[in-house]
Parts: sequence; structure tokens; C-alpha cells
Amino acid sequence: MCSFVVLLSGCSSIAKTVFGVEELREFDSKRVESFLTESQNTIDCTQIVATEDQVDSMIRLDLDSNMMQHRAQPVQVLYFDNDSLAFYHINCYTQSGFMSFDWNNYGSFDSFPPTPSVVEDIHGSMAIDKYRTIFPDLKTETRYTIIILWSNMLRKVSRKAVKTVADNIRGHSDCTVVLVNTDRWWIHYLNNN
Repeated sequence: MCSFVVLLSGCSSIAKTVFGVEELREFDSKRVESFLTESQNTIDCTQIVATEDQVDSMIRLDLDSNMMQHRAQPVQVLYFDNDSLAFYHINCYTQSGFMSFDWNNYGSFDSFPPTPSVVEDIHGSMAIDKYRTIFPDLKTETRYTIIILWSNMLRKVSRKAVKTVADNIRGHSDCTVVLVNTDRWWIHYLNNN
């Protein structure tokens, strides 16, 4: 089971510090923009701020409960090669140590594009066309489109995901990186559960 689910169900202050879990009470556009600015210092990227409905639609691309659970994770990294999903990784499968997170604990990011890790989309429902339907502002002008879903709730984990992708695509100019902030969905979810 994903460690993040455990964190939500009973966060101690130590776990919150170690994993960097921040409480989201209301949408803060300044924090979202500051993350984009910080990320642009690391990687050439654009940003989409998702609505609750957009994240709901993404989670429900199909009704397979395992994939829905994966798509509901706060931090995700998706690499598309043209229209096809080439790689998918979520925060639950990062290796965590004291105050650190390793997105490359399976060695997936040692190659470009990364090699599949433990999460596979067995239904083929994560084609880039479906994401463009959900996120009309999603631009896919290069061979590779990399989507990083992130939240201020896991800002430290999100930063590490951006850095890992930046290191992985270094020297590859045929990549478009898009950050998708999901804070609005998480605020709604946490306030209603």
C-alpha cells in the first residue's frame, strides 16, 4: 500500500516533517507560481493549474481501481513518446530515507526515456490524447511530452521529481515538460473526508 495513504490517515508531526507533508487549507496562487518559477530555474517547463473536475476526470480515465488509486497520487511523472505512454511513476514508489526521496530507486531514470518501473498502465488508457481532452492547454509539440503532477501538499517530493526529470532529460531537446498542479482537488478532497 502506498505510504502516502498511511500519512493521510494519521500524520504525526515527525512524519509530516520527514515526508514534507504540508496542510492545504485554501488555494494559494502565489505558492503555485513560486513553484513554477523555482522549477523553471531547474528545467524548461510550463504549468497548468488543474480544476477539481479535471483531476477527477484524469483519475477516472477508466474504472480499474488500482489505476484509479495510482492516478490519485499527489505526485506523478508521466513520459509520453508521441501519443504512447512510455513511462509512469508515482510518489508511492519512491524510496524514502530520513529527509530524502529517491525517484530513481529502481534505476528507471538511468536511461532516456526511463525504463518502466513497478507501475504499468495495463489498459492503455493513458494516451496523450486523453490528457489533452482533459487539459486543453496541454501542448505537445515535441516527440516527448513529460507531465509532472504535483501538489504543495508534497512540495519536497514534487521538487525532487522535477530535479530527477531535469537530470534525466539533460541533452535531449525533443522534450516538452508540463507541470500540473492539483492543489484544488486535494483541498476539496481533504476538506470533505
